[in-house]
Amino acid sequence: MAAKIFFARVILVLIASIPAGCLGPVKSLYPPKPGDPFKTIYVVSHGWHTGLVFNVKDISDQKRMVPDFFKNSKSLEFGWGDKGFYTSNKFNFWITLKAIFFPTPAVLHIVDLYLPVEQHFPQSGIVKVNLSEQGFENICDYIESSYSRDTNGNAIEIGPGIYGKSRFYRSNESYFFPKTCNVWTASVLRSAGCPITPIYAVRSANVFNQTKKFGIVIQRMKEDD
Repeated sequence: MAAKIFFARVILVLIASIPAGCLGPVKSLYPPKPGDPFKTIYVVSHGWHTGLVFNVKDISDQKRMVPDFFKNSKSLEFGWGDKGFYTSNKFNFWITLKAIFFPTPAVLHIVDLYLPVEQHFPQSGIVKVNLSEQGFENICDYIESSYSRDTNGNAIEIGPGIYGKSRFYRSNESYFFPKTCNVWTASVLRSAGCPITPIYAVRSANVFNQTKKFGIVIQRMKEDD
């Protein structure tokens, strides 16, 4: 059975490499209509994974999306990925291999940004994206639905994050190729109607290159310099 799953993942890898048509915007959601109110988020590429930065005041249902640990935060970065790989302090070949080819537990990574996003991540690529209010709400719904929750509806914390004031929370989704952390980011953006193709977004550079076509680049990735 394990061998069948392994070869199924290999086939998915090959399928993911086949060119497909780029997705256009969902016109009822994106872009915001001229004169209509909008919400701004930031897409951050860290070289190997991506995150989404929100102004907390823009989130209408903060109890659902913002854990109590971050209730006084002004700005937060949300990321998602394989639990074993994401929470490991160093590279592990077998954890990486398992994460690629077998469904594994996933986590959400949340970071308190106490500085403007470009100051907090001076080495990362950053794209500013303006969303319609409904598109922004769709993104919040997507992230809320990714949490695993206890019987009281609270997000389940599993430990400190990897940088700054951050925490990991259990996700109710599984990580497997081609559903990487970057594909998750692209899928979140797609829920807001953005013209991004998640299957192209396996690498963080793919997310950045797609997002910069419809967003505003405020800081380029280090390797682009």
